[in-house]
Amino acid sequence: MPISSRFPRWAGAAVAVATLAGTLLLPTAAATAGPAEHRAGPSAVDEQIGFILSKQLDSGAILSTGTRISPYFANIAALGLLAADTPAARAGTLRWMTWNLAHLNAAGLNVPANSVFDYIYDPVARTETPTGDFDSVDSYASTALNVAYAAHSSTDPALRSFVRRNIGVYEAIADLVITPAPTGVLVETGPDAGLTIAKPSYPIAFTMDNTEVYAGLVDLAKLETSLGRHPEAALYASRAAATKSAMGAELWNVANDNWDWAYANPSSTDVFYAQGTAQLWPIIFGVVTPNDPRARAGWAQFVASFPRWFDGALPDSYPWVAVARAAQLMGEPAQAAAFLEGVHTRYAPGFALPTTCGAAVCGQWYDAEAGWFLLATTASLESCRIPGAPVRARSDGRCA
Repeated sequence: MPISSRFPRWAGAAVAVATLAGTLLLPTAAATAGPAEHRAGPSAVDEQIGFILSKQLDSGAILSTGTRISPYFANIAALGLLAADTPAARAGTLRWMTWNLAHLNAAGLNVPANSVFDYIYDPVARTETPTGDFDSVDSYASTALNVAYAAHSSTDPALRSFVRRNIGVYEAIADLVITPAPTGVLVETGPDAGLTIAKPSYPIAFTMDNTEVYAGLVDLAKLETSLGRHPEAALYASRAAATKSAMGAELWNVANDNWDWAYANPSSTDVFYAQGTAQLWPIIFGVVTPNDPRARAGWAQFVASFPRWFDGALPDSYPWVAVARAAQLMGEPAQAAAFLEGVHTRYAPGFALPTTCGAAVCGQWYDAEAGWFLLATTASLESCRIPGAPVRARSDGRCA
C-alpha cells in the first residue's frame, strides 16, 4: 500500500494460517504459551463485539474511521467476530459478507473485476458512495478468503450455507491474486515474478500483502477440500506454495537477516511501519513458523528496535493490537497480555481517542483494531474453552 497514506490500513491487519495442515485463523490453545493474565477477559470480548456491531450499518457495511467503509478493515473485524463465536457476532459477520459480495466491481481502468472499492457513508442521506479506489487489491481479496473459510468452519448453518452457495464468487476473488493483469495483480515475469502488487496503479510488491495472499490461498484450499472440491483445492494449495517460495526467494534479505518491507526495498527495523511491522506479518500469517530462524531473527530485530513495545511505546498513533498476536505466537504471552491490558486501559470505556499513545496525536479505535483485540483475546482464553462452548465460558478471563 502507499506508504504516504496518513491512515495506513496496516494500523491493525489480519491473522491467518500456519501451515497447509492447520489454521491459526481462529486461534487455538496451541497458538499460545499460557493463559490470559490481563483483566480484559470475557467482558472485553462482549465489549468489542458490541463496538464492531455498533459500527455496522443497516446495509451490513461496517464503518472504520469516521464515515469510511474499508472492506479490508471490515474483514479483520469479521475474523474477530467469528473468533468470539456468539450468535450476534456470527449474524453480524453474515451481514458483512453479504455486503462485500454485493459490492464487487466490474472491470475498468486499473480496476480488476471482483475487486472492491472503499466507500463513504453519508449519515444524513444514508447513502454509501464508492471512492473509486482501494488501498490494495491483493489484501482485500485474500482476507475475504480468510473470512469465507472461517465462516464455513463455524457451526452456524446460515454462514456455512452462504459460503457454499458463493464458492464460485470466492474463486473469482481468488483469481485476483493468482492471475496477472488485467485479470489480477500477480507478477508474471521479471525478478519479482510470483509476488503480487498492491494494485495496478501502485505496482509495489509488499511483504505484508504477500503474507496475506499466502494465507488467503491456504484457507481457500482448505475450504475447497471441506467441500469435496479436490482439484480446486490442489490448485490453490499449489498457488499458496508458489507465493511462499517467491517470498523466501525475493523478499527475505540474507544480508540483513530480515524481511524487506517490499520487493527491492530493504528494511531498517528502527522504522516502525512498514519496515518493523514487515517482520511480524510472516509470523502471524504462517509464512514462517515461530521456530523458523527467519521468524526468530525478525522478531528479535523488532524487539531490539522497540524494547518496550508491550508498554504501549510503539511510535505510531494507532495501537497496533496485531503486535500482541505476534508475541503470542513467539511464546511471549505475558508481554502480550500486558500489551492488551494497556491498550484496554488507554481506550476504555468510550473507545475513542486515548490520552496517551506512541505519537503526539493518538489514533481512534476502529473496527480492525477491535477485530485484532478479539483475535488476540480469544487466543489467550482458548485453553479455558469447555468443549462445545464458546471462548466466553469463563467469567473471570482466566483459566480455571
